[in-house]
Amino acid sequence: MNNKERKFYVKLSMVFFPISLLLVLILILLYNFAIISNNAAKSVIEDDLTIETENFTYQIRDELSIMTRMGSAFSDMLNVLSIESANQALPIIGTLCDNSNAYMVVYCDTKGIGVTQSGIKVNVKKDNILRSDKGSSQYYTYIQKENIMQAEAIVSVIPVAEEDEVNGYILMYYSVSHVRKLFAQSSEFSNAFLIFSVDNGEVITTEGLNQQPTKGVTLPQLLNEMDSDIDSQKIQNAVEKMENTSLFLVHDNESKYVIGVPTFINDWYITIGFEKSLYEQKLTDEWTSIRNLITYLLILILAFIFLMVGITLFVQHFYIKHNKKLQKRANTDLLTELNNKVTTEHEIQQYIMENPKACGILFIVDIDNFKGINDTMGHAMGDTVLKRVGYYMREEFGEGNILGRVGGDEFIIFIKGLKSEFEIEAVMRKTGELFKMLSCKETVLESITFSIGAAIFPKDAASFEELYQVADQALYDAKKSGKNQLIQCKGK
Repeated sequence: MNNKERKFYVKLSMVFFPISLLLVLILILLYNFAIISNNAAKSVIEDDLTIETENFTYQIRDELSIMTRMGSAFSDMLNVLSIESANQALPIIGTLCDNSNAYMVVYCDTKGIGVTQSGIKVNVKKDNILRSDKGSSQYYTYIQKENIMQAEAIVSVIPVAEEDEVNGYILMYYSVSHVRKLFAQSSEFSNAFLIFSVDNGEVITTEGLNQQPTKGVTLPQLLNEMDSDIDSQKIQNAVEKMENTSLFLVHDNESKYVIGVPTFINDWYITIGFEKSLYEQKLTDEWTSIRNLITYLLILILAFIFLMVGITLFVQHFYIKHNKKLQKRANTDLLTELNNKVTTEHEIQQYIMENPKACGILFIVDIDNFKGINDTMGHAMGDTVLKRVGYYMREEFGEGNILGRVGGDEFIIFIKGLKSEFEIEAVMRKTGELFKMLSCKETVLESITFSIGAAIFPKDAASFEELYQVADQALYDAKKSGKNQLIQCKGK
């Protein structure tokens, strides 16, 4: 590999090494971004499913809340009307039942004796839903089977009180089966299951399970029965602290993503188990969007890098080309378009250094009586002669040799790559003849002649300085001997 090729590859590495390093860094960053994005996608999907669970929970809680607020308003109405008997409250509780989510409304006294909205006399004392410790505050309670319609219900107990003295109660019964119905009708919970637990985590109803849970089983126990590998204590803690929780479980060879959300009514809790395939599909959809974004960013970055590489290479090519022109101009004698003195000497020295055993001839060519041409015909004619000589030398000796103008009318020709004495003699003879021919051409108003001194490398000298001195002495001898001739060094 020569110096030019080495320099080219050095410059190329200076361009592509930082670009390659930048690409590696970008790929590492994108890889880390992909990992972070995948975790973020999981978080987004889990948040989405949690929101769906919370929305269902809020729907149940809102229905109960609206029902209770209506009951509280009617409780105030009963106080204003000074109802003395349960029968007098029938129109009010009938209207309340017709316009609320309660399937049954009861008005009773503090002993539990009262009537339903249909006028049926009842005693709710056996249901143990009236609690004196609650005072005049509204509260909710759960009944597995109420004694009136034998239904499973959530009861909103609304005291009818005046100045904190309870005179009776409005009882609004909300059907637990209505919760299951709302869940089953929602397309968002297709193939999902529902678990509704109340006081101390006791499961009161389920939907979507292949088998009904055992009576009295708690939420942690039920989930542990479904998959013994889950962390039951984690669920128990979430229920007690009224916090959201989530986990994966496998039940009946089906994977589920389970989310539990508190209702913020007592310690009641709603748990929904989604198909893991739904979770994974949502994750795939989310990840596909992120992957498309990463791909787009990668393409954009690569396009930008390749554009910058293209611009850099173009600028570098333009710079090198322009620099070569400047360098060539700096190395060239502008009049003759040959090498100048410095470049000529440098190229010969470099050749000698790199090819110490090669053979070559150094010619020093001097135009005879050039000063006379300038004096008699003007410097313009002198310049014409120099240009003509430079052109002639390029035409005859330019291929693979070193040519230069090293003085006003002094030129150097260094013939490279000679292999034998026969070639040396042939070049000597040809060079002399060529300049004789040039002397006979009608390039100017009078003929010009040339004196030439020659020295052989490495026979006559092993360095440029010595070789030049030897050839210059031969030129001096040619001038002294009458000019218009080529004289070779007489040897060491």
